[in-house]
Amino acid sequence: MVEGKLQQAFDLAWQAAELYEKAPNYKAGNHERLLLNAADIFLQTQNPAKTPDIMQKALTAISRHVPAGAPETIALNEQLAKAYLVNGDAGKAKIVYERVASLYEKNFGADSVGSVNAQLELVRTAKAARDPATAQRYLDRIDGLTKGLAADHPIRLQVEFEQAMAAIDAGRDSAAAAQFRSIVKQAKPSENVAVRSLARDSFGMLAFIAQRQGDPQTEDRMVEATRGLPQHVGGPQPLFRSVPEVGDSFGSATMELRVSTADGKVKEVRVVESSGDPRYIAIMSKSVLNWRFQPTAGEGASGALVTVRQSVNNAAS
Repeated sequence: MVEGKLQQAFDLAWQAAELYEKAPNYKAGNHERLLLNAADIFLQTQNPAKTPDIMQKALTAISRHVPAGAPETIALNEQLAKAYLVNGDAGKAKIVYERVASLYEKNFGADSVGSVNAQLELVRTAKAARDPATAQRYLDRIDGLTKGLAADHPIRLQVEFEQAMAAIDAGRDSAAAAQFRSIVKQAKPSENVAVRSLARDSFGMLAFIAQRQGDPQTEDRMVEATRGLPQHVGGPQPLFRSVPEVGDSFGSATMELRVSTADGKVKEVRVVESSGDPRYIAIMSKSVLNWRFQPTAGEGASGALVTVRQSVNNAAS
């Protein structure tokens, strides 16, 4: 790996997992860690299309030694779900996350941290798969499981954030805004990075609501409030995305956005790759100009333009 020979490193890591299966002191937990190590190396090869196959192969290997539903399969299933999401297959990811949630509940209880987090992932994935009924069912279930937690508990705040997002999707902007403001009140003073990230995302959605209501001053104020809060892991991500009505036009595109670090506004858009209906590409090229990013330059600084690559798609069902 130090030499950058990732495929060779993966092959060796996989061989180590295969050899361990024959060890006289075999333990499923150790086998799981070896398989996850191999999968982690494979992820670094930047070959997402083949990652689901690798994870399925790993699950087959561990299943030779443990019964269906064993806890040693949980992390492997979680990686499989993430692999499907990376490839844009939210439908398959939803099925796997349902399995993960069931495994956590069976092995650790429905109200365990792992179970609740798995159900939260399922809510998000079901929404991405355009299955609002499943998303709402699990959100209601999680709400019941976490009602007794303190108002500033990280999991409770995550549940409230998803509830507010559901209100946004339903067009109940006033209810959503009240929930987002409540999250900000609890999360912004926290020393927990994940919790403060929820404050950032809540400010972002308050900016989105303001934009949707035609209030640019409030939009700018909410975006400005994210300055200094934790930044998205993996590089700049939009605080919110304005998604227009595209009717029956379908397509996909990869775009390069030139974003100001001073105010988080998109200044330029260039389509790098596209397929499908040109109308969809034109609509989305115009729409992304309304997206806002977290400003990262110092307050009052002129900032710079950074290039951010984003993909959009509207696949025919």
